[in-house]
Amino acid sequence: MGVLGVVLAGGLSRRFGEDKALALVDGVPMALRVAEAMRAAGLHVVLAAPDDRLACLGLPLLIEPDDGPRHPLRGLWAALGEAEEVLCAPCDLPWLPAEAILALLEGPAPTVGFDGARVHPLLTRRRSADRPAVEALWRQGAPARALAEDARRVLLRALWLQNVNTRAALD
Repeated sequence: MGVLGVVLAGGLSRRFGEDKALALVDGVPMALRVAEAMRAAGLHVVLAAPDDRLACLGLPLLIEPDDGPRHPLRGLWAALGEAEEVLCAPCDLPWLPAEAILALLEGPAPTVGFDGARVHPLLTRRRSADRPAVEALWRQGAPARALAEDARRVLLRALWLQNVNTRAALD
């Protein structure tokens, strides 16, 4: 199958005030914008979420495990059980282009997005062999940035990596 594209949409969107995955940017839900960038880069795409609330988007769903603490890495862990290699991106990167996905696919995994100043640990390419380490991190409640320590940084434009955490940031 190649690399599986996974849009991470398991967060609670507390700071945003509504489900970020469904928030519209230029008339398109954020999660679909990220999925379209992955599709344009040639990936088969699934949405990783804790439930089926995103079924309305028409993409295959990968339901995260419900045991253990809520953690951004649960979706990545679930995806690594489905494919030999995955490329994950959080749903709140609505300006992420296919060009960024293609850059992350170049060279050996693991890779992680980097804007020159900050690592973006959830924008990552991983292999199934990383699954035990990912599980250990999320079950321990470790920060997602711990995942980036062993990854090759791929320099991407900061504009592409603008993370939308609040409605004000989107507006």
